Formats: sequence, structure tokens, C-alpha cells
Amino acid sequence: MGGHRRDQSDSEVPLRQCIEFQQCISSNSQDQIGFHTETSINIVGSVPNGTINSISSSDLPIYRNDCIIYRQQKIWQKEALKTCAAFFCLLISAFLNFFLLTVIHDIVPREPLPDLVFMLIPQQRWAWVVGDIFSTLNAVLGFTCVLLHKKRLIVFRRVLLLGGIMYGLRAVVLGVTFLPSSFQNRDEICLPQVNRTAMFVTYVVTLGLTSGQNKILCGDLMFSGHTVVLTIMYFTLLQYTPRRLVYLRYIAAPLTYMGIAALVISGGHYTMDVLIAYWLTSHIFYAYHQVFEMPRLERMKAPLSHLWWFWLCYWFESDVPDGALRNEWDWPLPGPICLHHFIQRISDKLQ
Repeated sequence: MGGHRRDQSDSEVPLRQCIEFQQCISSNSQDQIGFHTETSINIVGSVPNGTINSISSSDLPIYRNDCIIYRQQKIWQKEALKTCAAFFCLLISAFLNFFLLTVIHDIVPREPLPDLVFMLIPQQRWAWVVGDIFSTLNAVLGFTCVLLHKKRLIVFRRVLLLGGIMYGLRAVVLGVTFLPSSFQNRDEICLPQVNRTAMFVTYVVTLGLTSGQNKILCGDLMFSGHTVVLTIMYFTLLQYTPRRLVYLRYIAAPLTYMGIAALVISGGHYTMDVLIAYWLTSHIFYAYHQVFEMPRLERMKAPLSHLWWFWLCYWFESDVPDGALRNEWDWPLPGPICLHHFIQRISDKLQ
């Protein structure tokens, strides 16, 4: 009687595939896969001399790299799906803001409210352009930091979620309280109050940046969306840059606070608009990071778990490792190899 091959069972199914599959699905770790096979599987097989030998699973070839690659692909797909969902949340909040602006513009009063800064400093229209420029520069710095971060999908998703939360809250505030335009020369800056719902498309295309337009829609004041962007990008730089990259703060901080000041000096926002926006954004940003950097089992017991946005974000953070992310940089593209080594050396020096 001919003997069986050592890598086949009586059903002619390769045993190495079964073992590999069992090892792939039995691991609960996200970052590494443990293989405990020496005593778990014993296979009885016949050999050419007709005797029966017990074959330990340690004698069989194990393809660990295939299992690791498979699990990494599944994790990446899940993280990418969550990031797309976070982007969709931000998109809904932003579109709702733009739509409300087109409606509010036609119903808000035209006489501006008193403001201490307006009494002390004459409104400067050029400052509105400065506010747009500083917002854009801060966003470029922030997203560059996100792109180079080794855990870029997690960081990018958090930025999108925080933006969605803030703009969703802003849409609620805009929809319930209508403040008159803060421009003193409103007739020169604001469009006439007629049905201009079609302007919604213009604001979607320009992402709310209106410095290049002769006349704009007015009324989206409480609270400042520009300040939300400036603040989120600034805190992202503080939270996710390597420890020794402190000099970047000396660039981001002036951009942030000068940009906020420019919004008020231009007359585009009341002082309370930017103060409330900064206060809300800073509290939600650091409350979010505090609760989701806790161990998973402690998150639901934390006092911050009673906040209204906690359960909205719980699913997005369910697979993120406990604790703060290590701020390491990594080149995001497959090549060239020289850039990978260059960014890696910079990251090591900045730790």
C-alpha cells in the first residue's frame, strides 16, 4: 500500500492550507499574529513502511507573511471605510451650512449690532482677504502634518469628524438665531435681499471662501466657520507633530490668532462669533482626544461619555489602539525609496 504524503489528509485536502487558515482567523491581535501550533495540532499519517507516525504541526510549513498581509489589508479596508464615512458626515454638515446661508441672507435684519472692537477700530475690508489666506495656510500646514503621519488615516478621520461635529453644531445655531450682518458698509458688500438660493452652488464650489467676490451673502455669523478651521488645524499641529518640532508652533500660532483677529477687524464677524467658535472648538477637540485615548473598557464609564457626540464617534474609534498615537512620520507613497529613508531619518531625529 502506497504511503500518504505528509502534507495531505485522507480527503486529499492540503493540510498546510487548513493550518494556515486556522492561524489567520484565530488571532485577535491587530498588529501582530501569534502562532501557537506546537502542541495544538497532532496529525496522524501513514508513511511508506506502513507504520503510523504522529506529526506535530511544527513540522509543517507555515506561511506567516501571507497571514499578516491578509490581516493588514482587512484592517486597512475597515479604516478606509470609516474615513469615508467621516468625510460624508463633514460633507453633510458643510452643505447644510451653505444652504442655510442662502436662506438666512434674505431674512436677517440689516442694521449691525454694537461691538466693542468696531467702536475702537474702523473696519478694514482688506483684512477679510488676510483671514482667508491665513485659514488656507493653516489648513495646508495641518493637512501636510496629517499626510506625513504614520497613522494618517486615523488622524485624518479625527479631523474630519471634529469638523463635522463643529459644522453640524454651527448649522443648528445658524438655523435658530438670525444675527444681522456685521458689515457697516453692508450695501457695498452684501448682495440684495432677494431669493438667491442658486448662490448655494457658488458657496459649495468656493468652500465658503468669499474674498474674491465683489458681493457676498451675509448672515452666517454665529459662530465663525473660519475660526473653526483655523483652530482645528492649529490643534492638529500641536497634537500630531513630533515632539521636537516645536518651532512649527511659532509659525502656526501667529497664523491662527492673526487670522482670527483679521476676521473681526474686517467686520466679517462679531467678536463674540470668533470667541465662541474658539472656545467650543478647543473644548470639543481636547475632550475628544481625552476620552478616546483612554483604554476601551474605561471609555464608557468616563464622565465624558455622556456628551452628545460620544456615541456618534465610538464606532470610528473602536479599532484604534489604546493611548495617544505615537507621532512618527512616514512617506505616504510607495516610492521613491530615497524619500522613505529621508522622511524616516527626519522622524527619528524629531522623536
